Amino acid sequence: MVEREKKRFNKIGQITIFVIIAIVLVAAIGGYFLVKNYYFPSVPANIAPVYDYYFSCIKQKVIDGASLMGSQAGYITLPDFEPGSQYAPFSSQLGFVGAGVPYWYYLSGNGVEKEQVPTKSQMQDDLGKYIDSKIGDCDFSSFRAAGYDIVLESASTKTTISTNKISAVVSQGLSINFGDSKFVASRHSTEANSNLGKFYDLALKIYNYEKQNSFLENYTKDVLYTYAPVSGSILNCSPMVWDPYTIFGKLKSALEANIRSIKITGDYYSLPSDDKGYFIVGKNELSVNNEQVNFMYSSLWPSRFEVWPTTNNLMIAEPVGNQKGMAVAGFCYVPYKFVYDMYFPVMIQILSSDGSEIFQFPIAVVINKNSPRIAVDSEFIERPETICDKANTDLTINTYDVNLNPINANIEFKCFSDVCSLGKTGEDNLSAGSLTTLVPQCMNALIIAKADGYSEKRYTISTNEETYADIVLDKEYKLPIEIYVDGKLSGENAVLSLSEYPLNSDVSEFVKAISYPFIKNMDISEGNYKFELKVYKDGNVQIPAVNTKQCTKVAKAGIIGLFGFEEEKCFDITIPAQTLSNFVYAGGYNNYYITPSELEKASVIRIFAKSAGTPATMEESQTIYDAVEQKRLDIQIV
Repeated sequence: MVEREKKRFNKIGQITIFVIIAIVLVAAIGGYFLVKNYYFPSVPANIAPVYDYYFSCIKQKVIDGASLMGSQAGYITLPDFEPGSQYAPFSSQLGFVGAGVPYWYYLSGNGVEKEQVPTKSQMQDDLGKYIDSKIGDCDFSSFRAAGYDIVLESASTKTTISTNKISAVVSQGLSINFGDSKFVASRHSTEANSNLGKFYDLALKIYNYEKQNSFLENYTKDVLYTYAPVSGSILNCSPMVWDPYTIFGKLKSALEANIRSIKITGDYYSLPSDDKGYFIVGKNELSVNNEQVNFMYSSLWPSRFEVWPTTNNLMIAEPVGNQKGMAVAGFCYVPYKFVYDMYFPVMIQILSSDGSEIFQFPIAVVINKNSPRIAVDSEFIERPETICDKANTDLTINTYDVNLNPINANIEFKCFSDVCSLGKTGEDNLSAGSLTTLVPQCMNALIIAKADGYSEKRYTISTNEETYADIVLDKEYKLPIEIYVDGKLSGENAVLSLSEYPLNSDVSEFVKAISYPFIKNMDISEGNYKFELKVYKDGNVQIPAVNTKQCTKVAKAGIIGLFGFEEEKCFDITIPAQTLSNFVYAGGYNNYYITPSELEKASVIRIFAKSAGTPATMEESQTIYDAVEQKRLDIQIV
């Protein structure tokens, strides 16, 4: 009896399990079709051409964005431009084929080492925003002319950059009506074949290898010791004289050839049988397959080459063995020791085998006092900000326009080099334009407020003492720029830089720079600005060779030279002919306070400059450049 009951209960239990499994399967199938109909609704046949076009347009924007990102070192929206200086001429971007490419490593104008390597998550966000901004360019005019009613809402795109593809999920309300047919969808997914992720990973490996091994600096050091006098001695009883300009020219030519020869271990080149692989980098750590890696340097790019010691712009080494009081040794020799600084950019390119895809990024190569920059035993990795973990102080931030109307703004908190995103005023509070949150205690921290249509405002605060911050943002106006030289509208290349004088300060702070005529608009707000303009002329100015004579005292020949008797001996020095293909010929500066009333009425900013001439010699080139810096601009906001 007991055994019979056990069997009956076992059968009931088995039936119950099968019933549960059946219910789960029915629910899963029903859920699948529900989700499918929600995310992937069926498209009526007469509406399919419109949706197919929409889909292909999204895919094309993904490809376009990836291409732009690859050509701009992983950026679509470029980081803020930072100008260079005479000490470090790089700026934060390398001008390459008419566009600015952000450096991954460079020296700022005051000589501070800086990195601006994008992370993959930043690239994905940047690409998503690019697609959002470009979907509106999809042209449905022919469909609308055929009777289709098409309504598109705003888009929000999430992208995922994988090794060989990019996935994009676009959240955008789309409604298409045609006759009795109607189609509505709000989520659209697509994929595009792309090597952006693969190339970025390889670029990061090369960058980290350079960072840890300084291989570009080591090749440069070899070039320096091969093509320039650095240290040593020469059997001679007369002074040795070198022209630094000739030496620098040799170094630049040698660098162009040698850097172009550098390769990464791979299958995109072949070596002669007698080649020892001197130019092969990272034999055991780096390798490429089906790609090509190029290293490029041009002597026309911004650089700094200097040498010490010099006398009257000449490198002179005095002989030893003919000075007063020294015994007759039978010979003289000239010891020399020169110290060089060499700062120049190198562009690193990764190309697909068919050349259709590219990822490129520049870095600065630094030889300081004959020595390569110190290698760093660390890789670039994405590190989370940790200062926000120490937030323990309440802070209320209010943001207004100039009429004290609340506006909602994105808020960042900067303490030393750490930056935290605090959120948005008016987003999580009952009051518009207000945010109350926790921040770390910090002396002289910065609150950075950003809002669409307003210029960025930086507010200094010590959060160990203050608990409130009222920030007024100035409205920003987008105005076209027109540059005139000698009264005529110019189409030549120019760089317009703006610096602003903060309240109660005589020292200006750099705000922005634009490259004209590639950029012909400027976002600007009320403020006291310093405008600085350099206008460049393309040409082919032949600067002839310059022959100069350098004279120095040397010991007289014969035995009387042993007793200190000297005579003057002169040497002919030739500075070789040069060609200037691009030079500053016009520009100037002016301080100008722009009022809100001017901006409200304005339709254009016109900048009038005067030319300073065309150089025929190197001295004239420097004289014209100095004259341009002293000229005053005429600023008209009309």
